[in-house]
Amino acid sequence: MSSRTVDLVTRNVVEIPAEPAAIWPLLLDPDRWKQGAKPVWESGEPGAVGEVRVAREAIDGAEYRLAVETVVLEPPFRKVVKLLTGAPDDPGWAAWQLVPLAGSTLVSYDVYSRHEIDGGTTADDYRAANRLRFDAELATLKRLVEEEVAGDEK
Repeated sequence: MSSRTVDLVTRNVVEIPAEPAAIWPLLLDPDRWKQGAKPVWESGEPGAVGEVRVAREAIDGAEYRLAVETVVLEPPFRKVVKLLTGAPDDPGWAAWQLVPLAGSTLVSYDVYSRHEIDGGTTADDYRAANRLRFDAELATLKRLVEEEVAGDEK
């Protein structure tokens, strides 16, 4: 099968019972909550604008590479990264927004990127799998924050 380009556009949201300042350090430590290929530091100051991380993964014999460059940091409320997948019309982007509520924070994760996919996976299945993965990542982030907040209260 030949490869084809898929637009991935998602919005995932979770409410976490903590202030943005309690969530922010964990958001900047994706190794603790990201699923799939983990982006490995490549250049720039860690946790700062200009940091570049690269994730590599082999799926069904095809090598996939995703470069993630931090382009906006507004602690503890917003992080935006540029996504370079190698697909036509790069770059894409991803943004985390932390909105304080009464006693909790609404964490949203918005993604737009293009991906070259091979094999029998349909575009709809690819999008659905990524939406599920992003939901699972936010659920893990929530669990980690809740564990830390509970530990701080002891």
